[in-house]
Amino acid sequence: MTPEPQDTPETGVRQRTRRAIVDAAIGVWAREFNASLSDIAERANVSRSTLHRYFPDRKTLVDAALRASVEILTEESEKATAGCETAAEELEALMRAMIDVGDAIIFLFADPDRFSDSSHWREDEDEELPVLIQRAQADGALRADVDPSWIVGIFYSIIYVAAESINTGHMARHRAGDVAVQTFLHGLAGTGN
Repeated sequence: MTPEPQDTPETGVRQRTRRAIVDAAIGVWAREFNASLSDIAERANVSRSTLHRYFPDRKTLVDAALRASVEILTEESEKATAGCETAAEELEALMRAMIDVGDAIIFLFADPDRFSDSSHWREDEDEELPVLIQRAQADGALRADVDPSWIVGIFYSIIYVAAESINTGHMARHRAGDVAVQTFLHGLAGTGN
């Protein structure tokens, strides 16, 4: 019995090739989820047969890209918020970090049903953001009269729009981050601002 590709111990070269394919898939599928595996192989600078050695079918690659995107968001979020002192600082850092990995955001959230049949997907995983928002509300940084779940939706919507603006070339990455943060923090500013 041949082990699954992700269970096979990999050398540095194999890991880099796998990562290049997954990164290419996230980037390509963030723009066009119906893009072919050939398009992804081309973006990753590998042959189609090489791609198939790592990922025998589309579903295997979609699952790998899904897991990688979630890992990217988790890692970048943790790094971004590590030195923050206030809830508002954490929200700003988190928003900027997510915009910086916009392809992962678009890939994950462009279609709410895209991963409905995947065991690797849980839409309700984010339990920390509502708590962070409630802290910001208690601090007066965000309006206390707005339901935190509504603010969560606004938070992610602004990130998504910023990521799309970057992808389409309508806005530079640093500018999109600035506009997103201003829109979020000033649009929902509490009495402490």
